Amino acid sequence: MFIPLSVFFIKRKQIPPLFKPVIYYLFIALVLTALSDFSWRMKLRLNLPPWASNNIPLYHLNFIFQLLMFAWFFNRLNEPFLRKVKKALPYVFMAFVLVNFTIIRPIDSFIFDYSSELNAAEAAILLFYCLQHYVYLAQAEQVSYPYSRAVNWIVAGLTIYVGVNFFIFLSYSTLIKFSKDFSIGIWDVHNYSWILLCCLIAMGLYESATAKSRS
Repeated sequence: MFIPLSVFFIKRKQIPPLFKPVIYYLFIALVLTALSDFSWRMKLRLNLPPWASNNIPLYHLNFIFQLLMFAWFFNRLNEPFLRKVKKALPYVFMAFVLVNFTIIRPIDSFIFDYSSELNAAEAAILLFYCLQHYVYLAQAEQVSYPYSRAVNWIVAGLTIYVGVNFFIFLSYSTLIKFSKDFSIGIWDVHNYSWILLCCLIAMGLYESATAKSRS
């Protein structure tokens, strides 16, 4: 996350407001990831109670904010394609989160159990946002917003990230139960795709700042 954030701090005056949701998410993810890493390391050193040493709820919050911030970003593009569906999806997702952790699962599962359903649903919705963006570009004679190249860098990174990880998220709870070593190894795929996403977000922010300075 320091890769795109370094671009933001250097170019922050030139980055257009259109990209605020992405920048907000980077800061939120930085805080949640730092807390998650701290919790995991302290678990190895201190005899903390389970609720204090468990970083699973931080992962859940990270994925929830990821969906909400990128959905906000896509809706800010104001692309005249499936507008009502795109605006409704964040509310549908939050309703799913509520049902998943109250009716389908016990409430404390949000804290103690990794939820493949949550992460797979988040990835599927984000993949829908990405694909509808490309459908819009294929149909549009003229893009309805500036900084389209910068937007495309970010959408390309997000498409690769959610496309690669959807099936990992979908089956990860099962992998944890049956093969912990394999589940740890397969998560490296997520980590590498996450680094690629951060690099492409950095490219998008840099391109947006450069395009604004040219205009």
